[in-house]
Parts: sequence; C-alpha cells; structure tokens
Amino acid sequence: MILFLTPPFVQLNTPYPATPSLVGFLSARGHACTQRDLSIEVALEVLRAYGDAFAEEAVEILQNPRLPDEAKVETTAYIDELALWIRDHVDPDFGFSRYAERLGVAVPDFGMVLRRLRRRSPVDRILEAKTEEALRESGLLAARGRRIVGVTCPFPGTLLGAFRIAQVVKRLDPSIETVLGGGYVNTELRDLDDGRIGRFFDAVMYDEGYAPWLEFLGAAAERIPAFVKPSYAGLDLSRYMDLPESENPMHRLWSTGRWLKIQMARGCYWHKCAFCDVTLDYIKCFEMPSAETVVDAMEALARETGLENPGFHFTDEAMPPALIERMSREILRRKFRCRWWGNVRFDTSFTPKLARLMARAGCIAVTGGLECAVDRLLKLMNKGITLKSARAALTAFRDAGIMVHAYLMYGFPTQTEKEAYAALGHVRALFREGLVQSAFFHRFALTVHSPIAREPERFGIVVPDGPAPRKGRTFARNEIPFGEPGAPDWDRIGKGLRLALYNYMRGAGYSKPRAFWFRSDMV
Repeated sequence: MILFLTPPFVQLNTPYPATPSLVGFLSARGHACTQRDLSIEVALEVLRAYGDAFAEEAVEILQNPRLPDEAKVETTAYIDELALWIRDHVDPDFGFSRYAERLGVAVPDFGMVLRRLRRRSPVDRILEAKTEEALRESGLLAARGRRIVGVTCPFPGTLLGAFRIAQVVKRLDPSIETVLGGGYVNTELRDLDDGRIGRFFDAVMYDEGYAPWLEFLGAAAERIPAFVKPSYAGLDLSRYMDLPESENPMHRLWSTGRWLKIQMARGCYWHKCAFCDVTLDYIKCFEMPSAETVVDAMEALARETGLENPGFHFTDEAMPPALIERMSREILRRKFRCRWWGNVRFDTSFTPKLARLMARAGCIAVTGGLECAVDRLLKLMNKGITLKSARAALTAFRDAGIMVHAYLMYGFPTQTEKEAYAALGHVRALFREGLVQSAFFHRFALTVHSPIAREPERFGIVVPDGPAPRKGRTFARNEIPFGEPGAPDWDRIGKGLRLALYNYMRGAGYSKPRAFWFRSDMV
C-alpha cells in the first residue's frame, strides 16, 4: 500500500499535481494507492486554531465557488493579516503560501535542516498531528504487506514539511518505507550524497518519478506513455479556498478556482534556451500524445470530480501548438464545455486562426516568456523568438480574447542598463495596446543544469571555484553564484522595473519617462 502526501504549504485553491499524477499512473498498473493533501489540511487547522470568531465564516466564504471574487477580497485580506500575526507571535517561518522558504532556498549542508527539525513550533505540531491522522485514516499503519509513504517536495517552502512528515512516519513505525521526490528534489538534490538523509527517507526519486517508482516497487520496466491521466481520488475539492490577493487578473487565475492540473505533453518541444535546465529529462525528453487521449482524460476527470464547467491548467513547460490545434478541434467536435490555460512560447505558430480556435475550445489565458525583451539577448539565450514574432502571437491572442501573462527577466549576462530600459519601453507599449494584461520581472539565476553553466565564458561571466563539498555531506546544489565584470547595479534597476510594471498593470504611469522609475527617490 502506498500513501502519497503533499506537505504544507503549496496552493490552497487547488491540489498540486504531483500526487494525482503518480496515483493515476500507479493505480492504473494495479498498485494500491491513496493520497492526502496536508497543505490544505494544515492550513484549515491553523485557521481553526488561531483565527478569531470570523475565521469559520471566512473559510466558508473562500470555499464557496459561486461567490464572486469581489466578495472574497476582504476575506483574503483577513487571512493575510492572520498569517502575519502567526508569523510574529507563533512561528517566524510561517506563511500560507510557503513555509520556512528561506531554509530551502540554499541548503548546501543538511545540518541546517536537522537543526531546524529539532525546533518544533506550534505549526509543526499541527503538521505532525495531521500526518499521524493521515497514516491512521488511510489504514497504512494497520495494513499488511509492504507499506510506503511517498512525499513530494515541489518548492523550497515545502522542504522542511517533507522531512517533518518523514520524521513522524519513522517515529510511528520505522518499517514503513519513505520516499522523497518532487520538483525541488529533481533540480536541487541531484548531487545528494549525505547519508544522514537515510534517517528520514529510504529512497529519493528524480525526474518524473514514473520509471523510478516502478523500479522501487519491483515492477517490470516499461516505456512511459507520453500522457499520464491523473487521479484526484481521495482529494476533497470542496475544502480548497480561493484567495484573490491581487487585482492582477493572472494572479487571480493562479489563486482562485479548482483547476485540474494535467500535463498535455512530456518535456519541452523547444528545449534549447540557454538559461533553462535543458539537461534534465523534464525538459529534454519531449513526446506528444494524441489529442483524443488528452480530451478523453479531460472528460473523465470532469465526470470523476463532478465539477461544473471544469477548468484545466496544463502544466507543460510549453504547450505544443500542433497538439493544441488538434486538441481544440477535438474539444469542439465533442461539444465538451470546459475552460483551460497554460504556458506557451510566443512563436509564429500561434496565428490568428489558431488563437480563435483555442478561444472557441475554451482557452481563456496563456503565459509565456518574453525574457529580456531585446532581440540581441533573445538570440544570445537561444530563445527561438524575436520581438516581432512575439508581437504577432500576442496580437492574435488579444484579438481572440485570450488573456496573456508575460514572464520577464533582467540581469541576464551581458545585458546593459540601456537594454533594460529598452525592454521596459517595449513592455509599456504592450500594456498600452492591450497585448498583455499581466507580467512579472524575475532576476536571472544561473543553475548547474543550464547551457550557460557549461560555457560561462561564452556569456561573459566568471564562475568562481567554491569550496569543495565535503564527501558524504553534499545536500542541495542548483543555483550558482557568478561574477560579471562591469555589470550594472541590478538591485537598483530591478526595483525600478518592478515599480514601473506594477503601475502599468494598473493602467497608470504610461506617460512617465522611463528614467522616472529609476530615480533615487523612487528606488
């Protein structure tokens, strides 16, 4: 028997897709699986324990899918204030969307995790109680035969919770096998050789997890299909809460709604961007299923969950345009009513004809990377798009009524301050013309799995030799510090970029000269 657990805190409006994907995959092969989302369970218990008389009513408001977002905004503000109070008076690491995130961002030494695990806060005790409850209610503690607990760790903010869960499992019954996997593990822990992790986990799974799980279970090796239908069995969708924290329409989409998260295709059909983890399977191993397979799964999930007008969030690195077209036609052929959105590349494949087809088939939004928004840098990073091709795709989406969020980047190697200002001017024009409705500037980070890390000199940066890791003591390693002679003050520039973007998203500040946002009294 296998029990899959999601630690706090991930999303509170919908289940994270890791355990549904694994449960769907392994259940289809005859393995007895169940799952619990401790992220929402712990959040609800924290609200019950520390909220005032309004807390119960607040939860009911946020769980009601029929109430408009406007009715939930004030309630979300209450939740935010409560989270701050808990952080100041109960647990300094607390946050409803992350927990002890600072601990997980850079942890070269597992001793940092061990020291934090020795300090048990009241929130930690709630997680421990919920973990024990999940073990007992699932029947795992009393089950016969092989018993396994799989824990996903998708983000830095779930690292401590994942190990806290394993700690509880081993305390209750050391014979239960524990397995660690997830996005954080896949990127941060690939050089792991610290034997102390064995006190908590018996195995660590990398990549998608499907093949490693089959091997761990002693099942026959098989070719992993291009599409895996998830299972939401055991997850009560009525318990999740909408948290419309922002006026930003795309942020609303992320934080509200019971989105059924599925992956349209495996890997990325481009997998060439110089800043990306192109050496890892989740990027480089691209394979598409048939459109019929995808829509079959969408219809089945709609029936199984009982959601009215079901919504789907495709979690692909980049949804393939060819598959999008076939899937959209299949949705329309079946007259299947649904809403969906996901990440795309702003390339020439997204024509006005395809965008209109997507909209008729239920697509409401797309996200995609404009990165540094300068052609020289787009070419250097091998993005495979130009500002002209991206504008054509954005125009097609706008005219079809599809909302767009753009991921932006600053501090890329060799980028100049002048190019950062030019990018901001380009983004301002996109907002003014209604070509994007939402955007965010991220600071460039160099990761060990990227092409840039293999050839830093080609990008004008220097990667200093750090201290050699102590043998048997390597834990997390992903982001690499680097130097760039003559680089601009990206801390100052980043503040100006984000300030300007905040105003553009509110329809303000268009007439301000670009230099206005970088004045000393502004940043």
